[in-house]
Amino acid sequence: MALSRKSIRSRREFLLKIVIAAVLVGALIAFSRWYFYDRDWVTTDNAFITGNIIPVQADATGVVAAVLAEETQLVKKGDVLVRLDGQRARAALAQAEAELGRAVRSVGALYAQRRQVCQKVISRAALRDRTRHDLARYREATLSGAASRQVLQNTEDQLAALEADLREAQAEYQSVEARVVGVTRMNHPDIEAAKARYNDAYVEFVRQNIRAPATGYVA
Repeated sequence: MALSRKSIRSRREFLLKIVIAAVLVGALIAFSRWYFYDRDWVTTDNAFITGNIIPVQADATGVVAAVLAEETQLVKKGDVLVRLDGQRARAALAQAEAELGRAVRSVGALYAQRRQVCQKVISRAALRDRTRHDLARYREATLSGAASRQVLQNTEDQLAALEADLREAQAEYQSVEARVVGVTRMNHPDIEAAKARYNDAYVEFVRQNIRAPATGYVA
């Protein structure tokens, strides 16, 4: 009987040690999990996350034609959020494009006119020089009686008319040259002004689409 009680007591102590060891091992495992994995986690039912809020503003005025993004929707940078009615901007862009085309053609015609007037000046100067040479010969011939004074007078009148025509052509050339001097065809002020108007119209047309400035959620 005494042996039986001693055996029971030993068994109880053994089981108690097992339970204590299991509790210690469980506590050690729980502490290790908390220390290495869970200590930086916070659980709450009422949390707020701070972040960057980027306001979206339209750079153009107009009537909203379509809203293409909803609240809490994920959008990427450059996605169209709102589209304005772009009829007026489209018409202004078409007009600016037409004006740029006219300016290019007008300046091209101006350079062509300068070439033509330059050829006119060269041609009339050559004719004037030949007439001067003829007049000098006729004067010598008149002194010797080989040419009549009428021929001399006609040549003098012709030379005067040619010199007047040459002065007129030179004045025309100077007028055209003043509009193109110091510039090339592509950087002519008329074309530059038309290009500036076209760029302004194009920017206004592009602004009819309001795009996301960054990737994020619509708030």
